[in-house]
Amino acid sequence: MRILALHGLGASGAMLKAQLAPFIKSFGADHQFVFFEGAIPCGRGPAVPAWESGPFQSYATGFTPQEMREALHRIDTFVQKNGPFDGVLGFSLGSAIAISYILNQQRKHPESRPPFDFALFFSPIFVASPDDACYERMVDRILDDDHADFRAEFPDGDFASLINSEEERVFTEYLKIVLSMHSSVGDILPNTRLDFLSFEAKASNVPRLLHPDIYKERVRIPTVHVSGTSDVPAMEEQSRVAEGLYTPSLAQFYRHGGGHEIPFKKTEVSAIISMVKKAEEKGKQLQALYDF
Repeated sequence: MRILALHGLGASGAMLKAQLAPFIKSFGADHQFVFFEGAIPCGRGPAVPAWESGPFQSYATGFTPQEMREALHRIDTFVQKNGPFDGVLGFSLGSAIAISYILNQQRKHPESRPPFDFALFFSPIFVASPDDACYERMVDRILDDDHADFRAEFPDGDFASLINSEEERVFTEYLKIVLSMHSSVGDILPNTRLDFLSFEAKASNVPRLLHPDIYKERVRIPTVHVSGTSDVPAMEEQSRVAEGLYTPSLAQFYRHGGGHEIPFKKTEVSAIISMVKKAEEKGKQLQALYDF
């Protein structure tokens, strides 16, 4: 098994390799992990220990559709050059980027076999789309003159009462959750713009955050989702939202007692590996259908 591994925000492939050491040892020689490095230098990530000296990397300068297209293009180039990969693994932003990549490949190539057989996601944060057409009408409505009062209040006050559409409320309340996380972890990405709903905002600057209540496409491969019950509330909510983007019949979930981290206890590692092996087998069966 060859597994593409994507590190978290403000981390590196080497750091993820160290985090995954118990898994790599337990999987054994028949599983090869290939680590993809983010191309954007940035600050120390929220899950990176103080003793780590860097370098610290991200996959994108920000999360607008254009920035996401650039990030996913770099991943696709890597996959085409170094693949094929049986599975994909991510932690935090790495999980979110992997989810976005899978969904984008499904959108662009609906009749083709998915890029991976299975996925293992540790604590994904928000998932952003590279597609300008995603939520296009809704974003245009939010930015029109009728929503000036809402934009003046956002993200504080009772902004949700100033919009009429349920899908707009879901989208903007989720934007607030993501922004609250950004304010708590600092300016890891110095180029990220947070004023995308100002009076001079452009639709192209608004991140298209995927929420299962308003985005209907689902990841169509077996997934294993691992998250901590003691994670930061804003990040825990984002992991919960990401869960809704999987196909329910193909998803397995594991909760550990820690925070925003990859678990390392022997019992936890063993339980997660057992789930992954089930996902691998199911993924093989599903991929075989594309060979007919």
